[in-house]
Amino acid sequence: MTESREYLSFLLEDEEYGIHILDVKEVRGWSEVRRIPNSSPHMLGVLELRGEYIPIMDIRQCFGMSPATLTTMSVIIIVRNQRGVSLGIVVDAVAEVHNLDTKQIKAPPGLHRREEWFMEGIASVNDRHVVLINLEQLFDFDQLQQSAQPESANED
Repeated sequence: MTESREYLSFLLEDEEYGIHILDVKEVRGWSEVRRIPNSSPHMLGVLELRGEYIPIMDIRQCFGMSPATLTTMSVIIIVRNQRGVSLGIVVDAVAEVHNLDTKQIKAPPGLHRREEWFMEGIASVNDRHVVLINLEQLFDFDQLQQSAQPESANED
């Protein structure tokens, strides 16, 4: 018996990527964010969501693509790691949810380039290839959470 997992797929340019559905907290439209001084270029700022400051990342820049064009049509996927730390990633569009069994997922190419170490695998779905991403390998959630806290919250 094969094991299956669900992945939420999203688009960057015309390429499809997927993240494990259990990592997804919510999907929402673009909202203005509070910029954080001296943060990395791919950190757009923080979004206050129900009392929590969530770092918002431009995943396109993490992948060496041109920066996201932010409009009211932009999408933020709020994800949470196993320790409950959240962050948001800006994507061009959400595609669909794929139920993939382990036989459909192939190992990353193994060329050991930086852009491949966060890949969980590649799945073939309806004659398309979906790159599955391990977000905890791509982002340091704890460091991002610390940098997302306003300076006044750290002063006591």
